[in-house]
Amino acid sequence: MSSLTLVRSFIESRVHERMSREKILRLQEKRFRKMLGFAYKKSGFYNKLYRSNGITEKKLLTVDIEDIPVVDKDMIMDNFDDVVTTKDVTKREVMDFLDRSRDPNELFKNRYHVVHTSGSSGRIGVFVYSRRDWDSFFPYITKTFDFRFIRSKSAFLGAAGGHYAGVSFSSWTSKGIMRFFCKPLILDIRRPIDEHVRKLNDFQPDILGGYFTGLKILAEQQERGFLDIHPRFLVNCGEGIKPGDKEYIENIFGLPLVNLYGVAECVILGVGKDEYNGIYLMDDLALVEIKNDHILLTNLFNKTQPLIRYRIDDYLIPKEDSMKMLPFTLVDNVIGRDEMVIWLENEKGEMDFIHPLVIAEFYVKGLDRLQIVLRDKKSFDFLAVIRKEEEKDEVIEKIRKKLDDILADKGFSDVRYSVKVVDELMVDRKTGKFKLIVKKEKKEIT
Repeated sequence: MSSLTLVRSFIESRVHERMSREKILRLQEKRFRKMLGFAYKKSGFYNKLYRSNGITEKKLLTVDIEDIPVVDKDMIMDNFDDVVTTKDVTKREVMDFLDRSRDPNELFKNRYHVVHTSGSSGRIGVFVYSRRDWDSFFPYITKTFDFRFIRSKSAFLGAAGGHYAGVSFSSWTSKGIMRFFCKPLILDIRRPIDEHVRKLNDFQPDILGGYFTGLKILAEQQERGFLDIHPRFLVNCGEGIKPGDKEYIENIFGLPLVNLYGVAECVILGVGKDEYNGIYLMDDLALVEIKNDHILLTNLFNKTQPLIRYRIDDYLIPKEDSMKMLPFTLVDNVIGRDEMVIWLENEKGEMDFIHPLVIAEFYVKGLDRLQIVLRDKKSFDFLAVIRKEEEKDEVIEKIRKKLDDILADKGFSDVRYSVKVVDELMVDRKTGKFKLIVKKEKKEIT
């Protein structure tokens, strides 16, 4: 962790908040063109892609953004070694690293942060940041709470025990200069609820953050008297919010809920607060093009693995910014895929849940895509796309080991599942769209 980069980025983020809208857009455009030029020179993938579309290095300065080709996760992962701009990062080595490493603070080759996700597409995605890339946008996390240069206790409830985006960002507060301002508690959402309650009661966090569904369940525990904490800040991250549940959470804890919008491809994309009446996108960190049913993301800081006009199937609704509290793009609360929470019956006969992001961030080397099909409260199918036939048995064994660990953590000893290798995953019959978690129709159950 570079203290100089962190401090400089923190100061810049505060300076940018006071800029005019016109200056922010000029800054964004400058960084966008700079990233285009960098990728053209350093990334074989982008160089070939742009030249094949008639875009020369000289044209990069003036080419209309709509004439720049769109990329997606499949393209980035299929061409990983040509996308990255440094020779010491290869897909094979990164996958080997993720296969053995469970500590989100462990760096690949002691130089690179790695995060992974399958997201709502079911396709495994891996994203690499240099230390400098990471430290350039890490200070933006302080936009979610009132940062006063005093040490706070921060608890995060989410997927842990791996290189997931949320836990990687949260646990990094224990390193470098940040350790003087934050004492983190990481709670693995795969563990039983009563364990979280006990740890939180002992820890008494100043900042409580996590997945929206997890925060709602903690609010229910607080209302029932099992949980007794009094945080000063509530932060949702990793999920869109539901207005009725948001009001319930806020009423229980007596605090407004801050909404942190981020993805593995750019861990902080926006911050929403009640006073904003929406979410401000961080236009100095990323260029987000809002389309009808998706967005196109250009990460303006990641020079290790450039993502330029990268498609993400979230959809945002722009809002008219009448108050203009910040000079950034204002959107309504994020609406992503409405994935299903997995409710199953544990060994005590009680219902407990597996969060959909645990599945979205499920990683096994050799597993290309995945989907969960819920059969009933005690069984499900795990559909796996495994491209290399010679690796099938080994990959299935690793999938079973990871699923067994997830189920054991929750006390789902009676839950049964099957791992089915398929060529393609199911899509919704009505919409034609893919869902990571689906419920088996009764008439189809055999």
